[in-house]
Amino acid sequence: MQEASALAAKLRQMAAADTVTPAALAALVVDVFTHCGVPQHDAEIGAEVALWAQTHGSDSHGVVHLPLYTRGLLDGTIKSNPTIATTQPLPCSAVMDADHALGLVASRRAMDLAIDLAKTYGVGAVAVRNSSHFGAAGYYVDHAAAQGLIGLAFTNASPAIAPTGGTEGLFGTNPIGVGFPLHDAEPIIADMATAMVARSRIRHMLAAGQKSIPEGWALDPTGRPTTDPAEAVKGSVLPIGGPKGYALSLMVEVLCSALSDGKPGFQVTYENVVKRSSNICHFFLVLNPRGFAGTQAYDTRMAHIAGMVGQAKPMAGAEPPRLPGARGHAVKRQVAAAGIAMFDNLRAALKNVAGMIEAP
Repeated sequence: MQEASALAAKLRQMAAADTVTPAALAALVVDVFTHCGVPQHDAEIGAEVALWAQTHGSDSHGVVHLPLYTRGLLDGTIKSNPTIATTQPLPCSAVMDADHALGLVASRRAMDLAIDLAKTYGVGAVAVRNSSHFGAAGYYVDHAAAQGLIGLAFTNASPAIAPTGGTEGLFGTNPIGVGFPLHDAEPIIADMATAMVARSRIRHMLAAGQKSIPEGWALDPTGRPTTDPAEAVKGSVLPIGGPKGYALSLMVEVLCSALSDGKPGFQVTYENVVKRSSNICHFFLVLNPRGFAGTQAYDTRMAHIAGMVGQAKPMAGAEPPRLPGARGHAVKRQVAAAGIAMFDNLRAALKNVAGMIEAP
């Protein structure tokens, strides 16, 4: 474990840089987690999950959340050494009690279990309760796709979306992640909130001093449309597709909290807001193509589907259609060559963690 002053200095030094390599940033995240008592192996997993978002263009779900994780670990509302317990009522399904673990770690463990079940039974499903923020859903489905499996990942979250016709946020932005492997090609990866925009993005825009957000993103506390980010943070965000997005958010809520017997999103509050465990729930589903039409048939069909998308005629003046995840794969290649740009919110996050570590 590094001394607090030395680790804080490293955090501030990195915050002052213009760019940083993924390896250097990951090593620093590992140092922060181990300083907070997280075992080395778990700390490396947590850093891997956080860096996935950072290296795939999902900046708002990456290392910028390090203050949330650090505050929780220092306060004990996120446990550095949890006792994670799993029950398996049926052969292909399980429920995991994460014991308020670092969500990045518990979720990787749950996805690994779902993968193992799918390799054996064709389908693997794991519901998780008593967890915490799990980062980007895309990481977990990419992890499954890398093993030739279809992965789906869901999480509930603190209330942000009002039911259609309501004014009060009740359900989280409840993301849906899905990954489809492609033979000898980069996988299809979709990671999307069920809201028009992730609430964290509005918070980041507000913190960056932006005075307005696009129309159609949010409602103020009275239920009226607003373009003021401060009012949007106090109000609710609009679901994608109106009532359809609300239904999708409800679907994710049910999969996560009802199947795990955990707390629903309207009872979730993040550790850095109220000093108690967040009780976030997740759900992971893995499908093994071998258990359906077979791996070869799946690969052939997927190549055909992906090929048709690639050949689709673009709109006038527009770029050709691309498969979900293509931008993230391009960002990963760019970051590998040029490093991660140190944007303002990331600088602020590292400085914030430095202050926490010096004065826990």
